[in-house]
Parts: sequence; structure tokens; C-alpha cells
Amino acid sequence: MKIHWLLMAATAASVSGCYNVDSPAAARVGSFQVKVQSISAVASSGSLQPLSVVPSCIRQYGTRLDQVPAEVRGTNDCRYVVPTGQVELLVDILALDTSGRPFDFNGPVAFKVVPGDLAGDYSYHWTNLTKGRGNGKLRAAHVYGEVRVWALDEPVELSYTDGGVAGDGTKLPPEPSSRTYAAGSSETLFFQEPSLATIQTPQIYDNRDSPFMGQFVTIGRAPESGSIQYQNCPDRDLDGDGKVDPEPAKPVTLLVTGTDPSGFFVTDITSCPVPEDTSPAAQVYVPEPSGYLPGSYGSMFVYNYNFPEGLNAGDLLWTLSGSVQEFTSTTQLTFPSWTVREHVRQLPPDQWNKYLALNPPVDFNLRHCGLRNQLNPQGVDVLCGYYNSNLKLESMESGLVKLHRVRFPQVFKNCDLNGDGEVPFFCNSSGAWVPCGTPAEHEKDEIQCNIDCTTGAGEHQNKVCSELTQFNGFGQFVVELAGPGPREAGLDDTLPARWQEVVLSDTASNKTRTTYDNGTEVSVWCELETYVRFGPTTVTATPTDELLPAKTRKDVIINNGDGFVAFLARQLPPSSPSVPAPRCYVSRNTHSRVLVMTKDAVPDLKVDCDENDANAERAQQCRYLHGATYNVVGHLKQIQAARPRWMVLPRDADDVCCYPGPGMQCPSPIQTCK
Repeated sequence: MKIHWLLMAATAASVSGCYNVDSPAAARVGSFQVKVQSISAVASSGSLQPLSVVPSCIRQYGTRLDQVPAEVRGTNDCRYVVPTGQVELLVDILALDTSGRPFDFNGPVAFKVVPGDLAGDYSYHWTNLTKGRGNGKLRAAHVYGEVRVWALDEPVELSYTDGGVAGDGTKLPPEPSSRTYAAGSSETLFFQEPSLATIQTPQIYDNRDSPFMGQFVTIGRAPESGSIQYQNCPDRDLDGDGKVDPEPAKPVTLLVTGTDPSGFFVTDITSCPVPEDTSPAAQVYVPEPSGYLPGSYGSMFVYNYNFPEGLNAGDLLWTLSGSVQEFTSTTQLTFPSWTVREHVRQLPPDQWNKYLALNPPVDFNLRHCGLRNQLNPQGVDVLCGYYNSNLKLESMESGLVKLHRVRFPQVFKNCDLNGDGEVPFFCNSSGAWVPCGTPAEHEKDEIQCNIDCTTGAGEHQNKVCSELTQFNGFGQFVVELAGPGPREAGLDDTLPARWQEVVLSDTASNKTRTTYDNGTEVSVWCELETYVRFGPTTVTATPTDELLPAKTRKDVIINNGDGFVAFLARQLPPSSPSVPAPRCYVSRNTHSRVLVMTKDAVPDLKVDCDENDANAERAQQCRYLHGATYNVVGHLKQIQAARPRWMVLPRDADDVCCYPGPGMQCPSPIQTCK
């Protein structure tokens, strides 16, 4: 019976004539095949240059980029560097139907780069396909990690600005009657993973914006996500012998350098040194002696909306994620998340600072402020880093810096003359401080009051004045940096052309070559006991004049036309060919100023004090405060609308120490500098 049924089934099948029929392909585009033919870096001039790869790849094939085979560039083992500007890509595109076969598609296709942003005008955002094929040229910025170029049958994504659509709409393609929204991507192009430095290094000579503003990024990699991320830095002279040494790869190390009520500061202590751009466009008046910027762009403030519970200064992180934003022109991460590598507070107390010790604060100086190395002052000297082209300060933003020998305010001036709680700030025009824009009539006196106080002009000449409304509202106050001169004198020695040197003799009086104007504050310091006299061009020092002790600073305000300074050494030591002749130094105080805020770090320190306070103890503490100079360590932040624009935030009382005035002591609770 079984055999009988099998025969019947076979016969039925042969009669019915069963066979397979392929379904017809849908007559529409299903995807695109995208091939990247070339990639180039777009220079600021608009010219195209080869896009470099990571130093370890160059080292593998030689010493130059042109020695690296083209076919290995952009692979996982030979990643492109994250470009500082735009890249231009040439691509071939082939339309495919829903079965994956070439398709006769005619019309515009849009580009997309992920991760990244299309850049340039709209002509770089799309191309046209004819009979299913086409070539395209696109430009993109903010590319990093694993990058793919997409072709899409959809409208070109528009760029927006305040008030509407940005760009020239005439360069958009005509919109077809229908869209399939088909898409296809290229193979992966491998770039460096993002670092704190790559997302902050400016693409133009302006310190106000991060090139990755609005992007969501992840820095670092936890071990459970694969191999940890390594910092790949260019080779440089590591031992000071004048020869280039291989820079070893280092695991990205994210260090928490401080916390505050709304977040925390983090620094990549393996961030690569950044060569300083000294081209004319960079407007660098005094290059750094090392050839590198003072910072590495490797620090950032993480805005957590509240205190970061569980984090302490000195902790290490594996990863840090968030959206890049600008607040008062200081770059920060918002809506953050992080993974902790090591909690130092779980270790013995003597190890709590073991990683912070690897990240000493950068000594903050007048060269960083953007002052010129010349004897004559400039109009903007008084506000450190006023110009937005200053990338020295930007490179240190959110990192730890150290101010040396600053003076705290002697005067707090209320410039809120109408009592509305606001005082307009001011701008600079051709070296002069002026109102910004066209102020209302009632604002003019307030602005002038603010100018005179903040810049030390008018009634506040040669005084450190801080505007009271700004202090009451934000806790910020002005401090004055040490003026130029020998470091041993407690001055700033980074701009040697800012002072005059006079070679000493014990038989003949010698004087300064250039006079100083009336009202100018100058500092005088001599290597030996020296007789000093101020006067006109004919001034001569004699043994009857004031004897200035050796290595003792004297600060003087010039008056009555006594702008020259003459010196006569009390007695010269025996001369020696190997010992330079002893000298005296005279320098004009630049009165350069930055902001400091101590209300969170040292809440018991009262800086808006009165030496005539009815309370004798408070009055005495105020005299101590005004008579001293201070070292301040803290995080550097930019506040674009403030004057000055840069502020240092100490973390706690240990970040502030004092050099007491003559016969005085440090104000409570500040300790003496060691």
C-alpha cells in the first residue's frame, strides 16, 4: 500500500509540471555601494594636503608620511589623525536594487558622515547619479573613531543658524517627486579615538568655541569594552640631547583634579604636547621657549548639575562621556557619565595625591597673558588674555595653574550707581577702554566707573580695585599679577625686554637709558648693596643717597619728572671673567589682572574688608590681607563677559598661601608660603 501511494504522488507531480519561478525585482533603488577613493585635509587656505596618520604607523614604515603605503592608511592598525579642520573625500557611488544588483537610478543623493558633520557649502553635501552611477566630493569636520560615508536617497540635511536656515540654498539639488530613503555606506575609515585634546583644540585662532560643540563623545575605554585606549604622540626630544626620541604609547589616563558643587575637573595626564603655531595668523607676540604651548588642551570641566558623589580629587577614570557645550566660553561636558578606574581614598592617606603629583600646576605668567616682550606698555596689558586669539591660555583651560605673588584688592568699588544690581562691562578699541556698543545715557557713568576700577585708572591708579557688584553677584574679584623683573625679586622673568638693566660700578654712577612717566609704578632690585637716586636725565647717585640692601625690592611711584634711576654700588666684589658684572634692574609694573574666586575654597577669608573697621581684629586682619602677596593654585576658566576674562578657582585653603608684608603675618586662615 505504501508503494502504491508513492507512485501516485510521483505521477501527480509529473502531470502538474511543478517548477520554480523567480519573483521579478521591484523597480526601485534599494541601497547604494559607496567607495572612498581619496581623503585629504583641507588647509585654512583651502588647499588640499595629505591627511596624516598616527605617529606609531609612520614609525613602522620610516620617518615621513609619504613612506606609509596608501593602502594601509585609515586601517585599524594605521589610523588617520583627528583633523583640526575639514577633510575632503572623493567617492564613487553605485545604485543597487532591492536584490543588490546595479540599478538604473537617476537623480540626486545626499551625503552623511558618521561620526562627523558635513562642512562647506551645500555643493559638498550631495551629488547626482546618472544611470545608477556617479562621483561625489564632500567635505566633513569632527570625524573620529570608526567613520563611514553614507549615500542616501533623501533630501539634503540643512544647516541652521539663529533665525533660520544657514547657507546658500541655490546650491541645493532640485527635489525629485518622490524619495525611497534608501541608503548605503562605505567601508570603515579608521581615525584616532577622541581625546580631551582633540575635542578642544581650536580649528581657528579663536578661544571661544570648541570645534566639537554639540557633539556627544566618549573619551577612553574600559577594559571590558576591549583593549584600553592608548595615547599616540609624535616623537620629540625627551632627554634634552637635541635628538628626536620615540614617544612610547601610554594608556589614556584621566585624572580628577578637583570637584565642586556642580561637577568636577578632569585632566588627561598623558595628553600630547602641542607645538605652538607661531605663524603670522596666530598673532603670537612671544613664543614659548620650549616650542610647545603651556597646556595641551587636555583638561575639561564636567558639569554634573550637582556634586559628583563618590569622586575625589586624585581619582582616575577609565571613560568619560557627555555632550560638548560652551558656558561663558569655557568648554564643558554636560549630561555626563563616567567609569572609575581607581578611588584613591580607598588607599592609605599618603597615597591620595600620588596621581596629582604627576600633574603639577602650570606656572601662570605674563607671557601667557599675551603681553609683548618690549619696554613700552600696551593698552590691553592690564587685562590678562583679553584678546580671543590667545591660545596659550586656551591650551590651559580647566587645567591647574599657579599664580605667583599676586596682590588682592585694596579697594572694592560699587559702580551700580542706579541700584539695579547690574553694571555694564566694557570693550577695547584701538588700545582704549570704551563702552561696548551704544550704552544708554544712565549707563555711561557706571561703565566709566567699572573701567577705572578694573583697569586701575583714574582715582584707582596704582591700586588693585575690584568692582563690588561683580563680587557680590558671583564671588569673583580682581587680583594683580606680579610685574616683570627678576624671579628672585618676586617678579615675573618671562619678558626680559620689559625691564632695564644697569651694570654697577663703585666708582661711577650709572643710570637707566629710558625715563618713566609721572605716576608710573616701578620696581627696583639690585644684586649688591647700592646707592639709588631718582631724578631727571642728569641724575647721579652718590654715597649720600639711599642705600638699597642687596636683593631687596623697592617699589616706587615716579613723580616730579624723576623718571631716571641712577645707581652706585657700595663696593664691588673682586672681578672674575666667569662671573657676570653685578647689575640693578628697573621695571614698570604692568598691573596685569585676572579674576580669582575663593568663596567656596576659603569661605572664612574676607577679601572685601575695611582697614578702618570698628572691630579691631577685623581691621588688623584686613591690614594683613592688603600687605601680603599670594600664591594661588586653581583651575583656569574663561568667562567671556567678565572683565578680566580669565579666572582661577582654588579648590581649598591649601591652594592659597601668603608672603606677609613687612612686620606682618598672613590673614586668617591663610598659611605662609613654604
